[in-house]
Amino acid sequence: MTIREYRAQTDFDGLRRCVVELQDYEYRIDNRFPDGESIVDAYIPDILERCAQYDGRILVADVGGEIAGYVMIWTKYSSGDIEDGDFVCGLLADLVVLEAHRGRGLGKALMKAGEAYARDCGVTYLRVGVMAGNRMAWKLYEDQGFVQCHIELEKRLDTGSG
Repeated sequence: MTIREYRAQTDFDGLRRCVVELQDYEYRIDNRFPDGESIVDAYIPDILERCAQYDGRILVADVGGEIAGYVMIWTKYSSGDIEDGDFVCGLLADLVVLEAHRGRGLGKALMKAGEAYARDCGVTYLRVGVMAGNRMAWKLYEDQGFVQCHIELEKRLDTGSG
């Protein structure tokens, strides 16, 4: 297994498979989100654009010439919210390991490579967002030293007229 930078010429199909699997997994957690196939063709150009905007990189896990997962790190991320001021941090924007390759340490390897890249770029604070129902990701992030920073809660409102 090798962790390396994404190469559009050879890695596009593998990145596409990973995006679809990640989005489908999140869709199973919360079906209000779209499935992978319905967004992948718009999502990939969008993440490449945001990598340019936030000085980011996509690193892939290459297992025998097959893309088994990826991590996307942005090194100069700012929310743009007035109340956040000019706070800039790193953001682990995506992390996925294809199901067939899980349980072999690829997620940890991708995270460590992403953190190393962020550190080399001068990032002091690295953040990651996680869906509340994604216990597997929560555990991985906590095991790698991430602590809660901001928690967003949700309440479903009865919209009936009565």
